[in-house]
Amino acid sequence: MSYKLGSPARKIQKSAVKNIVRFPCIKANEGRTILVESILESKYCLHLEFNADVKTYFPQPKKFDVPGNGSSSTYTPDFEIIYHSGAKAYVEVKPSEHAQSEHYQSLFSRFSLLLDGSNTDFFTVSEIEIYQQPLLSNYEKLYQYKKRPLLDMRNLQQCAEAINGSISLAQLVSFLGDRAHLREIYSWLALGYLQFDMKLEPLSMNTEVRFNVY
Repeated sequence: MSYKLGSPARKIQKSAVKNIVRFPCIKANEGRTILVESILESKYCLHLEFNADVKTYFPQPKKFDVPGNGSSSTYTPDFEIIYHSGAKAYVEVKPSEHAQSEHYQSLFSRFSLLLDGSNTDFFTVSEIEIYQQPLLSNYEKLYQYKKRPLLDMRNLQQCAEAINGSISLAQLVSFLGDRAHLREIYSWLALGYLQFDMKLEPLSMNTEVRFNVY
């Protein structure tokens, strides 16, 4: 089956059982809004946007006929991911109770076999992984600054050179004064030029941050 790269394999439209969400992406659809089929999928997009290994991704990328016992099933993964390395993966985003059902376990196992030898991975992601805290909250807080950053590379470089080691966000804001507004500092965080462990603590003025500029 042929398909246009980046075009959903099926039209995403309103449904009584699906909560269609518009997501303002950066890496997908040339930076334009995409449609996904649930709030859970839109939250997963945040993980893809902050994953430095991901080059681009596509929702509802392609329909597959998956062989079964005497019959086949039609299956469309939720996402196709293309990495900077050139590797690809198909991803299914499912609530845990659905992903663990016998029906889906059988379908996903058969789909994985179908991909054997294609140099393309397949994996499922549950809401437990997607809603991991404080990681998701940090992504949600910083994404607007990643999407529309306030960034002056010369100012960033000068500020980074003025500070060695870790410093609390409050101390950094005080130290820089008029040299960098808070929106610019958040942009540095969103883009990875200023870092903290997003998996371990929610971003606050007490968070210890460190410049990552070379």
